[in-house]
Amino acid sequence: MRPSARVAAALLALAASAAGAQEAPVERDGRRLLDAGEAAAFGGIGRLNVAGTRFCTAAMVSDREILTAAHCLFHPRTLARVPLSEFRFVPGQRMERNLGVRRVVRAAFPPEFVAQATPRARDLEADMALIELDAPVPEAATPFAVGTLAARDELLTIVSYARDRAQAPSISENCPPMGAIDGLLVIDCAVERGVSGAPVLAGEGAAVRIVAVVAGMGALPDGSEITLTALVGPRIDALRADLAAQAEAEGDAAR
Repeated sequence: MRPSARVAAALLALAASAAGAQEAPVERDGRRLLDAGEAAAFGGIGRLNVAGTRFCTAAMVSDREILTAAHCLFHPRTLARVPLSEFRFVPGQRMERNLGVRRVVRAAFPPEFVAQATPRARDLEADMALIELDAPVPEAATPFAVGTLAARDELLTIVSYARDRAQAPSISENCPPMGAIDGLLVIDCAVERGVSGAPVLAGEGAAVRIVAVVAGMGALPDGSEITLTALVGPRIDALRADLAAQAEAEGDAAR
């Protein structure tokens, strides 16, 4: 899917801001809280708490793996890596209930990703991370398949946590994809600050799959807001291989 000329022009002169979880959001139309029944269907999506002071959104892709944005692994001001010991994943959080708390033991992201105060297009398209948890998440939190964006995917869905709705997930539905340049997919849907790493879902029912994660926010020349997302399908195998290599290296070091 190629972008229209106006989207391509916006990306070439991109002034994107990472969807940083530490900033206070402004309420916009088109996003609503999930009710209890709906939230149960998205139990594999949760908050990735960072150092007890901020958070991103993450989604399970196996019982011990979650996807989020790579920039969530870095401090938003110093751009230094945050120690993995400072992360906690809380799946299915809704008000006072959740499906457990898990620590993070490993993380992998594309080698070309560079944390930037003002990210470039090439940083945004690589802005994803696959994280391994210390223990499996309960079966009530169902992982999502990872897939590629298809021509038939005319509308996409984003499920996220944000600072104004930190204790319960919200959903943005019927978001049209506007096109992609390399691995950067532009979506005609505004998001709040704080939804970094939120899954972009395509398909319905058993065919639902994660096709991208929220990497940042941008605007077209006419001022209309867009969401910038990183396509994960082409990179998921390499990220899993990276995690496996880390585990093997740690095993060799321990012997």
